Amino acid sequence: MAGLNYGRFLHAGKTGFQLLRGMMGLGRVPLFLSWNLTFRCNLRCTYCGASEAPRQELTTEEICAGLEEVYKLGSRWVTFGGGEPLLRADIGSIIDRAAALGYQVFLSSNGSLLPKKIDEIRKVDHINLSLDGPSEVHDAVRGSGAFEGTMEGARVAEEAGISYSFLCTLGTHNLHTVEETVEMAREKKVWVMFQPGTLWLDSSTSANPVAADPEAYGEVMKKLIALKSAGAPIANSKAGLRHLSKWPQPAKIRCLAGRLAIILEPDGTMLSCHQCEVGQFLAQEETPEQSVRDQFRNLVVPTGCAQCWCAPVVELALIASLNPEAFWNSFRRFFQQ
Repeated sequence: MAGLNYGRFLHAGKTGFQLLRGMMGLGRVPLFLSWNLTFRCNLRCTYCGASEAPRQELTTEEICAGLEEVYKLGSRWVTFGGGEPLLRADIGSIIDRAAALGYQVFLSSNGSLLPKKIDEIRKVDHINLSLDGPSEVHDAVRGSGAFEGTMEGARVAEEAGISYSFLCTLGTHNLHTVEETVEMAREKKVWVMFQPGTLWLDSSTSANPVAADPEAYGEVMKKLIALKSAGAPIANSKAGLRHLSKWPQPAKIRCLAGRLAIILEPDGTMLSCHQCEVGQFLAQEETPEQSVRDQFRNLVVPTGCAQCWCAPVVELALIASLNPEAFWNSFRRFFQQ
C-alpha cells in the first residue's frame, strides 16, 4: 500500500458527509458529476454509438464556468468522459481548473492518446482505461492496434505516477476471456471492473450487435463472483456483481440519479441518467438555455428504474444503501489504489 495521502483522506471524509446527507434525504446534492466533454472519438467501437450523437461542444471558458457552478452546488467528484476526452485540445486546462476548484478528477479514456497528452493531465487523480480483453478480442471490437494503444497508455500513466484501472464491458465478443482479462489486471497490479454491454449502443438508441446472450452472461458472472471470492483484483463488490448478474431482467436498486449524481453532455445539457434519458437528449434540436444551476433545480428525478447496469453507479447505489460488502470493497480499493 502506498503512503497515506491525507488530502485524499480528508476529501473522502467530506464526500462521505455529503453522501450521508443525501442518504438521509436531507436534500439533493450533485456530489458525483460525469461530464462527457465530447462525442468525438479516434476509435469506432462496436458497442458504442457516440459517433451518432450530436457534435455541439462547449468552449473551454464555458466548461470551466460550469465546473465552478456545479462545485458551488456541492459537487466534489468529476469524471471526464466522451467519446474520447483527450481529443479536446483544451483537456489540460479543463483538468487543471477542476483540480484547482477542489474536485477529485477522474478520466475515462481508451488510452491511445495518453502518451501525447500525459504532461497536460498530470493533475488527474485516476484514469479508467477501457479494456475488452486480450489483443485479438480488444482489437476485434475497437480496431487494429487499439490494444497496443491501451497498454501503452497504461504504461505511460504508471510511469507518470497516476493511478489507473481497467473497465471491461461484457458482450458476445469477450465472455470467453474474462479470466485472461483478470490476469492482465493482476499482472499490472491494478483493478478491473466489469459491466454488461446493454441491449442498445452507448450514447444511442440503436441495437447493440454484441449484446451478450443472457444465459451465457449469467454463467460468466458466476465465474467472476468466484474469482472475486478467491481474491482476484476485481473492482466490483460481490454485491455489485450479483446485481449486474441479473441483466437484462429488471433489478431494483437505490437510484442516485439526479439526487447525488448528474451527467453533463458536451453541449451543456444536464441529465439525471444517461441510460433513461438518452433518447430525449438525442431528439432535442437546440442546446440548453438554462444555467447549470437552473438545470439542476428543474431536473426531473427518475423513479422506479430497475435497469441500472453501469458498474460504478451500482457500487455507489449499494454504498448509499449501507451494503456492507460494497462498503468494505470501497474501503479496500481506496487504500490500495
